[in-house]
Parts: sequence; structure tokens; C-alpha cells
Amino acid sequence: MPTCEILCNALGAGVDAGALSAKAAAVVAQLLSKPLGYMMAYVTVNPSLTVGGTDAPAAYVSIASIGAVGGPKNGAIVAEMTGFISRELGIQPERIFVGIRDMPASDFGHNGKTFA
Repeated sequence: MPTCEILCNALGAGVDAGALSAKAAAVVAQLLSKPLGYMMAYVTVNPSLTVGGTDAPAAYVSIASIGAVGGPKNGAIVAEMTGFISRELGIQPERIFVGIRDMPASDFGHNGKTFA
């Protein structure tokens, strides 16, 4: 059950947060070779987010997955998600951060039980 959280302080007019989360879910599912049916994605709009001491448009993407991440895979994930956010929201790549976590199955739950 991969998750993708997007925090963005500058969701522009005409950008639908629901549509953005659906697109992000599809991108992450493909990157991780996981079924889209197991993906969860959400967008938090206009949090107090500063990068480099300014609140200019910026974003943070957090991806968590049981496996399918780590080592050299992370470089491709970071590059793709940075490009995705930049294209979708018009944010400069140098103002986009991506965090990736490999979650133990015992630390991730769904439907009342862990995946362990």
C-alpha cells in the first residue's frame, strides 16, 4: 500500500487537488510497479511551507512503500516526481523536495490489520 503525500504552498487557480492526487497516485503506482488499487495519495494545500527561508512556491512530496524503493531506484523516483510536480504546478525543481521511506510491513496497516 504505497502512499504519496504532496504538500504545496502554491496550488494555482484552476488546479484541482483531487485530480492532482489521482494523477500522482497513477505516477507512483507505475514507478513502484504496484497496483493502482493499493495506492493512496493526498494533497495538502497551502501549508506553511518555506524553502531556503522564503515562502515562494514550493512543494514536498513524501512517498512510503513496503518495498519497491531504496538504493538506485530512489534516484529515478525523485527525478520523476520532481518533474511531475514542476509540470503540474509550475514550481521550479530547486524548490521541490522528495522524501522516500521503505516501510516495514509490520508498521503499515489497512482495513484493521498490518501487512505483516
